[in-house]
Amino acid sequence: MSKSRADNIRRTRTLTLASLAPMYVMATLAWAEAWREIALTGLVGYAAISLTFAGAIHWGRVLNQFNQSNQFPTQLFGVLAAFIGWAGLLLPKELSIPMLSAGLMFLWGTEQMLFNDELPKWYGQLRTQLTAGAVLAMLIGWAAAMMPMF
Repeated sequence: MSKSRADNIRRTRTLTLASLAPMYVMATLAWAEAWREIALTGLVGYAAISLTFAGAIHWGRVLNQFNQSNQFPTQLFGVLAAFIGWAGLLLPKELSIPMLSAGLMFLWGTEQMLFNDELPKWYGQLRTQLTAGAVLAMLIGWAAAMMPMF
């Protein structure tokens, strides 16, 4: 592996894992009653954006393969991620957080089943770490959102 490729992969990993920080900040702040509403709004919004971004990666792959086979299923998959994120913005937070978590897991699982051979191995490993980290942050936030009910 070339030095520049290794450096780019390392930087990508660092930036991607650092992108989890806002989720954990919002999930933690949600435990403080004074910050709960704004923190949960931030958490839901960031998760919706994350889903859209992850779906857009597949559009980037499709743009590089337009002269090959039918790319519609991959395009549809990419757009579906954005629809799930958008729908999460419309629901009450007690429902949107688990739905967005499920959306993140759906996206990861579908990538593993259908696109694993087309994506670099390092990317699949990174997506697994990112999805696990994001879903954990979402569950922490969801627990905080549910706390007033108990």
